Amino acid sequence: MSTPSGNRSARRTASLILIAFGLLIPALSLIPLGSIWLWQNGYLLYWTGFALAAVLAVYLAQRRLLPKAPEIAEETPATAAAEEAATRPDPGWSPLEEQAWMDVQALASRTDPARITTTGGLLKLGQDAIETVAKRLHPGRSDPLWQFTTPEALAIIERVSRKLRVFMLESVPFGDRLTIAQVRALYRRRGLLETAERVYDVWRVIRLANPATAAVQEAREQLSKAMMQWGRDAVTRRLMEIYVAEIGRAAIDLYGGRLRVTSAALAAHVSDETAADQAAMSQIRAEPLRILVAGQTGVGKSSLVNALATEVKAATDTLPATSAFTAYVLEREGFPAAFLIDSPGIGTDPKMLEELMERAADCDLVLWVVAAHRADREIDRKALETLRLHFAARLNRRRPPLILVTTHIDRLRPFGEWNPPYALLSDDREKARNIRDAVSAASADLGFAADETVPVSLLDPGAPYNVEQLWQRIADAVPEAMRAQLLRCLHDLKDKWTWKSVWSQASGAGRAIAGSFKREPARSGRPP
Repeated sequence: MSTPSGNRSARRTASLILIAFGLLIPALSLIPLGSIWLWQNGYLLYWTGFALAAVLAVYLAQRRLLPKAPEIAEETPATAAAEEAATRPDPGWSPLEEQAWMDVQALASRTDPARITTTGGLLKLGQDAIETVAKRLHPGRSDPLWQFTTPEALAIIERVSRKLRVFMLESVPFGDRLTIAQVRALYRRRGLLETAERVYDVWRVIRLANPATAAVQEAREQLSKAMMQWGRDAVTRRLMEIYVAEIGRAAIDLYGGRLRVTSAALAAHVSDETAADQAAMSQIRAEPLRILVAGQTGVGKSSLVNALATEVKAATDTLPATSAFTAYVLEREGFPAAFLIDSPGIGTDPKMLEELMERAADCDLVLWVVAAHRADREIDRKALETLRLHFAARLNRRRPPLILVTTHIDRLRPFGEWNPPYALLSDDREKARNIRDAVSAASADLGFAADETVPVSLLDPGAPYNVEQLWQRIADAVPEAMRAQLLRCLHDLKDKWTWKSVWSQASGAGRAIAGSFKREPARSGRPP
């Protein structure tokens, strides 16, 4: 049901539309009528020549007054996909950093560009964006804003400046040609614009001597002014949003430790856990992916390690074989360097579960193994729930991707039948139906999606069944595992302090001081 205020708004809108048409139609009619008049009086060619001469004069003045635009080699025009990507959080951020990004987006959306009229206001807006991130990532500190080093501050200035340069080149008219001197000159002469506006207001009053012409010109000028104001406001708001977003994005990397860690240090970093495993095997290499194999005793964890490693490296027996966490090198063509971490079978001992959580925090991918023919999954369910809650509480880390592996599918009914391969999606044999049902039940019991569960058989160690599908699922999870690995390494590195780094910095300071002494005689005029 319409309201009185709604009816008034509709009538007002309709009136404005009618007035606009009434003013625009006479103005638009001047275009064909004026052309006809010029043609009838023989002035059309003269007018055309004058118009071309005016365009040429403006073009030459523009070439003379504005410097030549520099060639842009690296940047390309922003696409719609790039614009959308700029508003999304980085896929490698932790949950806490994603929350900080939402705070930055909220700040950008509520910023009024009309209130940013001075350099101080612009700097204050950037400080607000940084402080928003700092408070989110360092909530327990009384001075969260200053939790960064001088090199990190220089890095954030460099990053934001580079992004704003691209926007100025691509989205601000004459942004690639106006020099700072010209901008300053325009700013100093801004008073002339106010004087011109007052003179123009006097002319608007004088031209009311011809009301019809004055009304048409006034409508046209107001429409043009509104369009220019809208365009200017749109560009200004977009500039403010990019400014806040880029400062916020860089601040997240700043307070998250990414700017503190150099790419060289990250590439060469080896965690303490991996170093211990490598020392046991007398090997040295950069930090690999760490893949944890977990589950109850007797479900085939060690056999799965052997199947993935393509040779027998883990002990297997009818008795529990793995009594401690044991690392094995995983080598496969086209696959990144990785360790497989075989784990003892979990039980009801809380200390054992706590140790499993600690080792999972040092890994980047978890293969959880259950037996398809066993229904005792309460221990697995509680352990997985603890694992998920453990990472949910650690907002500065990403939970490693989880893959559920259901083994011993060959032991499902009918017991005497094992005739692979089985087309699990379409095979109508009883064995295939039972495998599908067992996989569905295990996934539902333990909170996994269908594409996160892979059934395998390790009955024949020389030809394990469906391990290639498991490899494919692991390969699909590698990007997410590498994001978890990056946050794990950053967490290790950002607060890591060694005498070696201090010695390197002291040596650099000594070289800088010695160099200044060598240059001092030359500056003072004395021979060196």
